[in-house]
Amino acid sequence: MAAGDKNSTARSAVGDDALTDALDAALEAAKKPPPKAPAADKADAKLTADEHSQRKLAERLSLPFIRLHDYPFDETVLSLIPAEFARKHDVIPLRVNKTHLLVALASPMDMDLFQTLNFITGYNIDVAVATRSEVQWAVRKYYGARDDELALESLNGTTQPYKAAADLHDEMMRLSSEKPIVRLVANIIVDAIERRASDIHIKPRDKNVELIYRMDGVLTNIRFFSKTLLPAVVSRIKILGGMNIAERRLPQDGRCCVKHKSNPVDLRISIMPTVEGESVVIRLLNAQVGLKAVSELGFSEHDEDIFLDLLNKSNGIFLVTGPTGSGKSTTLYAALAEVQKQNVNILTVEDPVEYHMDGIQQIQINHTTGYTFARALRNILRHDPDVILVGEIRDEETGKIAVESALTGHLVLSTLHTNDAAGAVTRLLEMGIEPYLLTGCLLGVLAQRLVKRNCQHCLEEEPVDTLIRHALDISDKETFYRSRGCEHCNHTGVAGRMAVYELLEVSDSLRKLIHVDITSGEIHDHAIREGMVSLTENALARARSREISLAEVYRVRLD
Repeated sequence: MAAGDKNSTARSAVGDDALTDALDAALEAAKKPPPKAPAADKADAKLTADEHSQRKLAERLSLPFIRLHDYPFDETVLSLIPAEFARKHDVIPLRVNKTHLLVALASPMDMDLFQTLNFITGYNIDVAVATRSEVQWAVRKYYGARDDELALESLNGTTQPYKAAADLHDEMMRLSSEKPIVRLVANIIVDAIERRASDIHIKPRDKNVELIYRMDGVLTNIRFFSKTLLPAVVSRIKILGGMNIAERRLPQDGRCCVKHKSNPVDLRISIMPTVEGESVVIRLLNAQVGLKAVSELGFSEHDEDIFLDLLNKSNGIFLVTGPTGSGKSTTLYAALAEVQKQNVNILTVEDPVEYHMDGIQQIQINHTTGYTFARALRNILRHDPDVILVGEIRDEETGKIAVESALTGHLVLSTLHTNDAAGAVTRLLEMGIEPYLLTGCLLGVLAQRLVKRNCQHCLEEEPVDTLIRHALDISDKETFYRSRGCEHCNHTGVAGRMAVYELLEVSDSLRKLIHVDITSGEIHDHAIREGMVSLTENALARARSREISLAEVYRVRLD
């Protein structure tokens, strides 16, 4: 809308003189109803709720509605609005014509935004309505590439090999402080946070640098940028992580905390020298995304009752097992949040402290100074704790102190690296913990894995290999589903991740079986007879309810 003139908006936004044929075609295509996924009418209706509401809003305001995925964006038009402003206000320019600039946004009634756009661009503002998710997608895609170009221009060919270490340090400090470089690194981090990525990979290749995010456990290529930018980008990241920017021959680790929309996000940074240049991985620890309640973990009603009952014990040890990246920390923090309701003194010993929780005293392990899990545990027992979280039981000393703590009136929560729940018992016995100590304190074991959740908007029948059916003992007549990928899941077919698990409650009859020579198979079989649902069966139930694909069940199966 021309700033201050609502009626001129619709006229200039859709008039024959105001827009090119490309825009007319795009707007005409946008009027057509979206294609529906086969045999998924209800899911489709739910899927397009945001689009339907935006279409109705556009209709009420006599404004055009537009889809952005197929729109032919013009680089010269994009330069009219600064990238920072576009990201902050979710707006992207589409077309300029004489005195008018057409923009797409999700909030067409924000008059302050129109006046600001009019001021910074010098054009009268016309509006096309789009969904917020599409505007954010377009801003990420097109302004990300523009950041790269501006950063390259700022370097102006100054990235040359340097001889003296002092000269190298000063030059890297200068380059990493250039505003376009600072903005490029900041926008990479913000983009990853908004996409809910768990890791950022900056991977140097022969001719360029690959930017990759790990989202929902899947490595997703975002874009490539010039290798000329790599030294300055890595130096900027080293400054953020408190590392030595002149050291390029040895691995370095660092950390920092940034705020995104008033929400603190911890960054764990690892830099590794490779033959192609320095490779960077940044782990994003976002408490707003990572912390969950017990009710959000995906337990069945029966297993949730068992889990909560175990957490309400006054003493004993409860273990969560699984490989790296299986969601163990998320489960333990959810357990802590539940235990905290009892008004007890909680201390944690972690390496590293992943999420900061108010009201809980959290201790960071420091191997450099010799402050190990075992030493920290010995100290905190004098600090009058009721509940102790041990980040991981890694050795015999830590295991024995944890068990002794559980026997002396403390509830101990910890993790262990074993494949299944039954394996945790034999692993502790192998560490040298006496069976009579274990039977007196072990409450239960939760083994879990993370699987990719199907996008419910693009389900299709899954072709299942005969080998998989045979391995999982499934009839040829059973039908399973996977997601083919659509706009709603960014064409990945993945709508987040969920946990599949097996929960082993140590009953009185099971305690009698625990001895030095017992095998994990014997413990597993006994637990199944007592009603435990195995992890494989739990995953298979999820596949039968169309939540995950059968291929995911086959990937995480344990038996």
